[in-house]
Amino acid sequence: MLNSLKRYSMALLILSFVIILMLGGTLLVKSFGDTLFEDANITIKPQGERIVL
Repeated sequence: MLNSLKRYSMALLILSFVIILMLGGTLLVKSFGDTLFEDANITIKPQGERIVL
């Protein structure tokens, strides 16, 4: 178990760094979009479509 952790520690470190970057980028883009819509005085209301089966 310890040998496998030593072997893949660098890969796990890089993978966790990439995951953190992706989450941070997603949150930044969401907050940027929210401020754009807030400044434009636009309210977005999601509307679904009714699917007839």
